[in-house]
Amino acid sequence: MISQEQLAGLARQPVYAADGVKVGDVVHVLLDDTTGKAEWARVHSDSSGPGDVFVPLREAVHVGDRVQVPFAKATIEAAAKVDVQGRQVLSVADEEKLFACFGLRDVREQVNAEQGSGWSQMDRADHIRTGTDGREEYRTRLRLLQDNGA
Repeated sequence: MISQEQLAGLARQPVYAADGVKVGDVVHVLLDDTTGKAEWARVHSDSSGPGDVFVPLREAVHVGDRVQVPFAKATIEAAAKVDVQGRQVLSVADEEKLFACFGLRDVREQVNAEQGSGWSQMDRADHIRTGTDGREEYRTRLRLLQDNGA
């Protein structure tokens, strides 16, 4: 897991897949508003790769001068391509697509399922932006790490 102290140093760090192949370099890091932990990295790959991709950081580690993620490069390249349309963060809908690609669950829903609290769904329902016909398409629970050396 990436510590709070390591967050500022992640910008421009190379990202390596579980199979030892370089995926690209960190463009910026997205933090979960609820936990403050690194949730996603936007990674720019070489011209031969898939372009900018989002990679989950939940179980990534920062070792030396690289970020190691527990996914094969093929999995990362096959993940849904997300067009952030000038935004620097993922919408809830974007994040849900990516969770499915990587076989992950939203931390809030995981807590909800484990503890039966119900706060996850209520929290999201309270914050659906008006004018989106009840969809969370443009809302986000993430924020950009500002001190990323960019």
